[in-house]
Amino acid sequence: MHSLTLYAVGLAVVVFALYSFFSAIARRNEKYNPQGLPGPTLLPWIGRVHDLPIQYMWLKFKEWADVYGPIYRTKMLGANFVIVSDESIAEEILVKRAKIYSDRPQVKSLFDSKSTHGSMEYLPLMGKNLYWARQRKFTHAYLTEATNQRYYGLMEFEVKRWLHVLLTEPDNFCFSLEDMASKVMCQLTWDDHSFSPYLTKSAWGLLTQMSPAGPITNVLTPLWHLPQFLNPWKIAERKRHDEQQAWWMNRLQVTRKLMEKGKQRPCFTRTYLETSEKSSISGDYEASSVIGMMALVGIFTVAGPLYYFLVSMIHHPEWQVKCQKELDEACEGRIPTLEDMPKLPILRACIKETMRWKPNVPTGVAHESEADDWYRGYFIPKGTRILPLDWAFLRNPVKYPDPENFRPERWLESGWPTFQEPLTKFPTVVGLTSFGWGQRQCLGQSLTRDEMLVACGGLLWAYNLKRKVNPKTGKEIEVPLNKSNSLLIVKPDPFEMAFEPRSDARKADVEELWRVAEKKDAEERAAFLKSAEAKETIQQ
Repeated sequence: MHSLTLYAVGLAVVVFALYSFFSAIARRNEKYNPQGLPGPTLLPWIGRVHDLPIQYMWLKFKEWADVYGPIYRTKMLGANFVIVSDESIAEEILVKRAKIYSDRPQVKSLFDSKSTHGSMEYLPLMGKNLYWARQRKFTHAYLTEATNQRYYGLMEFEVKRWLHVLLTEPDNFCFSLEDMASKVMCQLTWDDHSFSPYLTKSAWGLLTQMSPAGPITNVLTPLWHLPQFLNPWKIAERKRHDEQQAWWMNRLQVTRKLMEKGKQRPCFTRTYLETSEKSSISGDYEASSVIGMMALVGIFTVAGPLYYFLVSMIHHPEWQVKCQKELDEACEGRIPTLEDMPKLPILRACIKETMRWKPNVPTGVAHESEADDWYRGYFIPKGTRILPLDWAFLRNPVKYPDPENFRPERWLESGWPTFQEPLTKFPTVVGLTSFGWGQRQCLGQSLTRDEMLVACGGLLWAYNLKRKVNPKTGKEIEVPLNKSNSLLIVKPDPFEMAFEPRSDARKADVEELWRVAEKKDAEERAAFLKSAEAKETIQQ
């Protein structure tokens, strides 16, 4: 027999043997699989990964939802998934049964992200354990205090800086947008905006590592278990992880040294160090991790929606004009602040509609069941991953008529299902499904709401947002609507646009606002340091 034929026959035998083996395992372990639920045809063990694209995965999940219904099952490389595309079902499972469905699955390409005894760095991904409970309480307390204090004016300060940067570096807006969000968190966390470039890089590094579209080990999970010396993914993650943690710890140690000299102004890290004896946090390692994670997440939750706000305003200039008219009337010519929020329902509607139209977390973040459960006659075994498909929730044509189009009026006019009164309070992004469910809801909802209002309001107060004109052809450069990364938290692919000052007077206002703000900040910092040095001299 020809050697090629022998090879083909041998390969066929091996494939058949493997198929039979995994089929036997699947039959034997049937009780460990969801039962009764509809779903796509599955291959033994590997499930349904052969036609599930890494790019824009949420679109395929939505396609299957349209075929198999609002709750269906699938399997990926041995892991059971239940996809939920109906809000009421997500409410029943993830909120009303939160005691069972509030765990997180292990992210393969992170070191022990959900353990009760291993890494403590990743609160949003952490399993439901003692670290998670106390870190959640810690984070909630710090963000609530910052919200109540209106972030000590830091949001308005950094937005003024950003508007000024856009005058001189408009083509670098992608960097400056993320840098603005990062600077807010650096100021809140360590009182030092200069850490922003490193923090932003660290944030996107972690996001890439934990996303299906990141390392191949998040999809072909057995590769992660190769010995480390043969495992480039594990080597790279060890380096990223250790550098990130060392940087977080260094920030805490530097803050402690400045406090000892009386030269550290208020910030989250100082608050922890002043109250560490009363804190439930186990020590500096855990504290530096939870504070650092707060800073990272504060970039994710603002940068993505802010990118898409630019996109929505460019494609719908009529709403840009309405927002600018509202701002001019409500604020009487000055830049908006958080105090103006009740007077800006049109701006809030455009922000909320942006987050509905282009959701930041379209696939949702998976929960994991902690025990066997029955739901509507369907058996959901322990360890099943429940995926709340936000893309489907926010395109429900009953709740959101004309879901594919940008319609801010759905939040402002009484004929729409989503309309709520009073307009001094509603619409608000707080409670949007994109922020998660039950005990896993994002703790930064108020931060996102407030920073988006100040940033978007400041942008439209200062600039007309337009398509950029190609200087060679004289034609407008199109801003794509449906091109983005495919990470767990998405943002649009890089695009070009123009920031045109609304008038010469407004341009001068932007320059003067930043000059005054920068001078005031420098004077306050200098006065603080002078006072600290005077106290140190007296003590000596």
